[in-house]
This record gives sequence, C-alpha cells and structure tokens, in this order.
Amino acid sequence: MSSTDLKPENSDPKSENKAPSEELGDSSNDNWKFRFLDFMEGGACKESYLDLIYCVKDEEPKYKEALEKCMNAHSDYYEPIISRIETCIETSEEQLTKDIEAIFLPSTILDQTKEGDAEREEILEEKFLAFMKGGGCEEQCTALRDCFLEAEKNKEDVDIKCAGVEAMWFNCMDAHSDYFEPVLAPHNTAGDDFEKKLEAFFSPKQAD
Repeated sequence: MSSTDLKPENSDPKSENKAPSEELGDSSNDNWKFRFLDFMEGGACKESYLDLIYCVKDEEPKYKEALEKCMNAHSDYYEPIISRIETCIETSEEQLTKDIEAIFLPSTILDQTKEGDAEREEILEEKFLAFMKGGGCEEQCTALRDCFLEAEKNKEDVDIKCAGVEAMWFNCMDAHSDYFEPVLAPHNTAGDDFEKKLEAFFSPKQAD
C-alpha cells in the first residue's frame, strides 16, 4: 500500500482545535467524507491518521509511513481502504508502464519485441533512469531505488520499508511537475479513481 493520499485536501496544520470533520464543511458532497473520517478514526490507527492530517508538508513522508505500517498491522479493520489502494496502484503502474514505453522506446523496438523481452526491458530502464535523473529529483530517485534493492535483498516489505522515501520522491516530482508530467499523470489519475472508490463505498446505498 502506498502513494494514494489519505490526507484531506483542505486539512490545515494550523487548525489544531478542529476535528477533521469540522474542516470539511457542510456540503452534501462531503457527506461520504464524514463517514470515511469516522471510519479512519474508529480503528487502531486514529492517532497515526490525525498526525498525518495535522502535520506540515515536510513531515508528511514520515507520518504517511507510520500510518501505512499501522494500517497493515491492523489490516482486518482497514481492508476496505487497503484493497482499494492496491487496486488503484496496480492500474496506475500498468498505465505508467504503457506510457513510459510509448515515450521512451523507439517504434522499432515496440514493433519487434514483446513485453518482458530482455532487450526491451534493458533499453526502457536505461532511458527511464536517465529521464528521472534529469528533472531535479536525482537524489530522491536514487534513494528510492536503493531502498527497493535493500528491501529485496533483505526480503522485506517494500511498501512498508520505502513508504517514507517514496513520499519524498513524489513530493519532489510534484515540485517539478512540468518535467515529471509523464510519471505523475497515471499517479494523479489513480488518486482520482481512489477517491471515487471511497465515495462509492462510504456513500449511503440507494434503495432499489
């Protein structure tokens, strides 16, 4: 589980005297968000969730990592959230792969090789890494790659181990969004899809 944002868009770390539900307003469109917040605060990870909501942006990676660890440790309760995150991330990764291949692979390679082909994967990785190092986020990209390799070597859960590093990577790309648009677009689409899935789950079911 990672990437998709569980922090309300209009949460303000300065509003420490308000409950999250008070900050959403009274719009009927926000009704499902009240139920979502009640759900998040009703489990064992309430404290971690509130820490994320009220933290300043620079601290988000740390608190996102803590929340993800907590939710995974209490996955029976948080399964409706975790499963929707995983579905959206899987779709996002598939779309990202297609987009990156279309951008970075020569048409001859696309036409003459299949997905998973060694030559195709090697060329794609080389061009993609060169692109990622050119947009002002080389340090964060390298840190994330190193974290993935270390997690794989030690047979650790990548999502848990690298959540904070990945969040810093995304924060950096957001700050250079014009350059990183090819990478961010599928991620942003996944975020929109995640919110729609939450809305469908937490909205009152209409009677037949």
